[in-house]
Amino acid sequence: MRYIILGTAGHIDHGKSSLVKALTGTDPDRLKEEKERGITIDLGFASLDLSDEIKIGIVDVPGHEGLIKNMLAGAGGIDIVMLVIAADEGVMPQTREHLAICNLLNVKKGLVVLTKKDLIEKDFLELQISEVKDFVKGTFLEGCPVIPVSSKSGEGIDTLKKELESIAKEVKTKSPDGLFRLPIDRVFTIKGFGTVATGTLVSGKIKQDDLVEIYPKGIKTKIRGIQTHNQKTEEAFAGQRTALNLHGVEKEQIERGDVVSLPDYLQPAYMIDAELNLLKDAKRPLKNRMRIRFYTGTAEAMGRVYLLDRDELKEGEKAVVQFRLESPVVCLSGDRFIIRQYSPMITIGGGEALDPYALRHKKREANAIVKGLETFKKGNLEEKVLYFFKKEKSEKIVKGLEGWIDACGEDLKAVAASLASKGMIIDIAQWLYVYKGVLEGINEKVLSELSSFHKKNPLKQGIEKEVIKGGIKNLSDALFNFVINNLQKTGKIAVDKQLLRLSEFKIQLASGQEALKEKIISIYIKANAQPPLREELSKELKIDDRQTKDVINLMVKGGELVRINDSMYFHKKVYDDIKARVSRFFTDKKEMTVGEFRDIINTSRKYAVPLLEHFDSMKFTRRVGDKRVLIK
Repeated sequence: MRYIILGTAGHIDHGKSSLVKALTGTDPDRLKEEKERGITIDLGFASLDLSDEIKIGIVDVPGHEGLIKNMLAGAGGIDIVMLVIAADEGVMPQTREHLAICNLLNVKKGLVVLTKKDLIEKDFLELQISEVKDFVKGTFLEGCPVIPVSSKSGEGIDTLKKELESIAKEVKTKSPDGLFRLPIDRVFTIKGFGTVATGTLVSGKIKQDDLVEIYPKGIKTKIRGIQTHNQKTEEAFAGQRTALNLHGVEKEQIERGDVVSLPDYLQPAYMIDAELNLLKDAKRPLKNRMRIRFYTGTAEAMGRVYLLDRDELKEGEKAVVQFRLESPVVCLSGDRFIIRQYSPMITIGGGEALDPYALRHKKREANAIVKGLETFKKGNLEEKVLYFFKKEKSEKIVKGLEGWIDACGEDLKAVAASLASKGMIIDIAQWLYVYKGVLEGINEKVLSELSSFHKKNPLKQGIEKEVIKGGIKNLSDALFNFVINNLQKTGKIAVDKQLLRLSEFKIQLASGQEALKEKIISIYIKANAQPPLREELSKELKIDDRQTKDVINLMVKGGELVRINDSMYFHKKVYDDIKARVSRFFTDKKEMTVGEFRDIINTSRKYAVPLLEHFDSMKFTRRVGDKRVLIK
């Protein structure tokens, strides 16, 4: 089955809605005001089954100059455009603007319908056909069929249907394998069912009971029911006009411009790098930082356009630009957009989004950014995926690619695996990759931080992992652990529990520190079981306590001192002698008091109590009441 979206285009009162009704039997004008005034104000919808194999969803757009933003909301996702021109009036201003918009949206297929043929003579009709053919020269409609019809009498409608069927067979249909996306163009409530959102399903597929997210609102919900072409169904596919009944969502919570997609795939876009084509009849050049109205999908946002490599863009020119929007839109790389002047509101250009999650560019980087994006635009899928990983400062899961570029998930996985096999990106976990250059930069940063730490702290064995991790921006646990494990495997660093150090690093005392160490050894041996506390030692030696602490920590690490607590240390020989005395005491005794321990080692309670608590923690002794027993 081929699902095709047909959109009308053309000036107000040229018979677009009447033509749709003649084709389908459905009046697309649904609003009371539309029926009373005889003009289309908002989007209208109808369906047409051309054959058992071709189903067409029709989007009827308003033709009034002041309703172009409504027209734009319906123009996204169109496969075939039906440019409607009244035979008795010919080409009019909105005829031109609508055709320009369709050109900018990169619509590939279409035809022209001359309505109201019954109102003019045959000779004048032939003249109008000739003028229309001249009008569409240089556009995607050049050489297309021009079908005169009368919606009133039905003359020419069958011919039009045959031409539509012929064109529909040539249309490249939307992929049901891509990421499910439905830009919302209408929201309403049905009593007893709740909120319904409609739109053109531009990619992927959706089933009843699937979990979805409404972007950029971040509302997560479930699909209660689905309709396509006014028929209930359990599944909808790309290319279908689709209505989704959303569970637990109020009508006021969502609006036209929002996008329904799978949870946790998309991001709100505020800065978008893009290729912009300025229309030849834009009337004036586009200045840097000019305020504009930005349209993509069914969304509209205010913003400014930043020219990266020039001060102005002349009529008919194209350039790589950055849009900075005042409110978020949902956009993927490859999506089309339209821009209009802020005031007066006229269409001045459009083009293709290249990087929907762009960063703010520095002026000195502008030329390189432009060159990179121009290469990206021309590149194949592999080159585009590589660009994605290059621009990221951390690792990205392949799932993230589906929310960045309009491509099939399986194709993206295959491309990522191919890039990994070439060593251009590094596989750090299942479907989780990082660009080789990013990984190398993080490796260098870790090694540099360790080298700097060792120079500043020559007596410390290493630095805590979390300190190193905290000094590097955008570093996840997964990537950090991968980097540390990789540096350890390659012999560049050593890991001691939570401490990191360079593999070649060894603590080497300066001559003054070596002399300090010898003094400390002498003092602790002489003091025996009543050594000075660390702070007391610093005062005795007349040095800063930090120096004392560094040397003592080194001596503990080297096994020359034993740490009892942060202030109390014993020389290893004294410590071993104390343990030996305790063991001898228990040869003919079962219990030992604090006083007995104090007398055995010839010390004071100041040292006896911390020592016994230390022995308890080391499982050498165990406290029972106010006494100690030996653990064998």
